[in-house]
Amino acid sequence: MPDIQKLLVISDLDACFMNDDYSYSDALEAVEALKAEGFPLVFNSSKTIPELTALIDELQLDTPLVSENGGIVAVPAQSPLAQLCKSAKDGTWTKHQDYWTTQTGLDRGIILQHAHALRSAFDYQFDGFADWTPTELAAVTGLSKHQAVMAKDRHVSEPILWNDTPQHWEDFYQQLEPHGIRALHGGRFIHLMGNADKSDGLKTVCDLYHMSEPHTLWTCLALGDSPNDLSMLEAADIGVIIPHDKGPRIPLNAPHIQYASYPASKGWNQAVLDILK
Repeated sequence: MPDIQKLLVISDLDACFMNDDYSYSDALEAVEALKAEGFPLVFNSSKTIPELTALIDELQLDTPLVSENGGIVAVPAQSPLAQLCKSAKDGTWTKHQDYWTTQTGLDRGIILQHAHALRSAFDYQFDGFADWTPTELAAVTGLSKHQAVMAKDRHVSEPILWNDTPQHWEDFYQQLEPHGIRALHGGRFIHLMGNADKSDGLKTVCDLYHMSEPHTLWTCLALGDSPNDLSMLEAADIGVIIPHDKGPRIPLNAPHIQYASYPASKGWNQAVLDILK
């Protein structure tokens, strides 16, 4: 019997699948086309599990979630993949409410402990999600208060806005590194986190699908727009860079890399449909 060929789509959200106002109606044609083909769509984002859960519920998906820039992978309990998590003998998957989760990121409590201690000691000027109330975070981000509550529910990362000098940033970062903390620069925020990145989430998800359908030839398509998507784009079989209004944020030249023709949802939609042809 010949092997079946399938596409596995792993995508960033902000300024990629979503527009700057968090709308994504321009991408729905491609979402429905993926559903019709039976091709999984997995979001790999800096967003939290509650935020991603709300989105996949809206889109009626039962695919895994890659949260907080690759630090956590969550598989819905009703997903066909859940049995693989349940039967894993290495103990890496745990049941948490309606999901099976595995964590590769550094606990947020450790990140906050070191970052805030350095801020107090050296008077570094920055603010992060832990500093803001939901109302304040909503004002900073444009999220609703309910969305801000979900955005604050973090486990392995802390997004910050740096309000200090570039030299002080270099000093701060060098002081964090010995504690296993690094920085990922997203579209707007700097994400303080451990050594996990989006390629870790991609690999975990790809492994699950390979195990669930071992006779399927999977092609992994990744879509992203900012530097924190770089590892994911490099690890995929096909990488699509979604440009911003002023052009791509990540000029990456490799044979498997393509550039979408338009920013955000419109570019995401066209890129996916073109690959499906």
